[in-house]
Amino acid sequence: MANSAPSKLIVLPGVHASRLGNERDIYIYLPAGYDDDLSVRYPVLYMHVGQHVFEPSKPSGESWGMHRVADRLIAEGLIRPVIIVAVEHKYEDGTSEYFHDLYAYPIRCVGELYEHFLIEELKPIVDRGFRTLPDAEHTALMGASAAGIATYNIGLRRPDVFGMLGILSPFFVQVDPGTLAETHQYRLYPYNDGQKIWMDIGGAEGFFMPSHVRSVAENMQQAGWKQGEELYYYLDMEAAHSEWDWSRRAHMPLLHFFGEAGEVSGLALEGDDIVGVDGPAVVINAVAALHNGIRFSLLSADYRTDNPDVLGISPDGRLLPQKPGTATIICSYGGQEAARTYTVVERLSETVDVELEIRVPDTTPDDAEIYATFGVPKLGKGLYGGTVRLPRGLTFDFLITRGYDKEEVDQDFGRLPYRRLVADGDKRVAYTVHNWIDIRPDAGRGEEV
Repeated sequence: MANSAPSKLIVLPGVHASRLGNERDIYIYLPAGYDDDLSVRYPVLYMHVGQHVFEPSKPSGESWGMHRVADRLIAEGLIRPVIIVAVEHKYEDGTSEYFHDLYAYPIRCVGELYEHFLIEELKPIVDRGFRTLPDAEHTALMGASAAGIATYNIGLRRPDVFGMLGILSPFFVQVDPGTLAETHQYRLYPYNDGQKIWMDIGGAEGFFMPSHVRSVAENMQQAGWKQGEELYYYLDMEAAHSEWDWSRRAHMPLLHFFGEAGEVSGLALEGDDIVGVDGPAVVINAVAALHNGIRFSLLSADYRTDNPDVLGISPDGRLLPQKPGTATIICSYGGQEAARTYTVVERLSETVDVELEIRVPDTTPDDAEIYATFGVPKLGKGLYGGTVRLPRGLTFDFLITRGYDKEEVDQDFGRLPYRRLVADGDKRVAYTVHNWIDIRPDAGRGEEV
């Protein structure tokens, strides 16, 4: 409506979580026109780590900007108006409230207590205080990283409450950077009829690996969730593990949950185009584009090859190299077709060795631990480095940090673009850190802010 009041953000301060023994602020988005017609009720999206959902609260300035995402989609008529409830995370407890029982580190998992807070304490407050549609069909839950696995567990345990789940960059598997040993942090659940799932991962998230997330999505498809109807899985090849990247694709789960179904309007084959007869497995990232703006990766499709003696392919897009040469793979889905030529070589190593050198400024504390997504040993004053063995093809978009909210910045203390490290072969890389976001130089060692 032309004269509708604009959307607004409000705060419910200090909402008590009885079993967690703490309080947290709740940030709520009310869509444009909420106060115009008091007979209208709204679906609700609950989101974790609420302090990053709307306006930035991190020194880096990153946030999801969900109020802007929702404003645009609603204004364009792509989704129905929705209430967004953003639940503050209590950092002093680490990520313990996001894990139910399986975690690679020795912590007290209190995910069930957090689940109780969301369902038994917070949701009734929201349903009493706002004009919600309280049933599961109109209630969504969404989060990323550790909050992604919280969404997975809570939503699949309680489909009677949450009928829509947005699971972005979930921390399903912990990879030991030193040994590459993997520890699963998830369990599989049975099919919940009608429950909508959005699950995604970026291709530049380092040890948050696409293969881990795709494996869970494939299991969900096998359990009964229908690809392209109830279940969408998406590998965004260029995306990193950050609020900025999640914000760029947050419109797609909202379209899935609160918009109309879309028709396939395009198809593309992405990912590596070189595969070894002896080497790591390669799965085609076949991406279907829908006319409503959703993009998703196909877990299964109709594939064929023009040279089966060189390269075969399975229905899930896994390349089956036979001997060196080239072959073209053709994919068909939803009335669209895409083709790409692949090269088969004799051998590609499973891992590559990357030698790192990182120089840090004089303001760096002597006892600082340095991370390039993984820990980097100290070699001497102002110098960190070593050799790390990485799975071939792993891609990292990252900033060098000294820990959470202690990332590098440029000479003028401005935000830097992410660095990119691609493990596509043995290599040596050298980086220089100019300043830290939390340390301002003074006459001596620097002053933390």
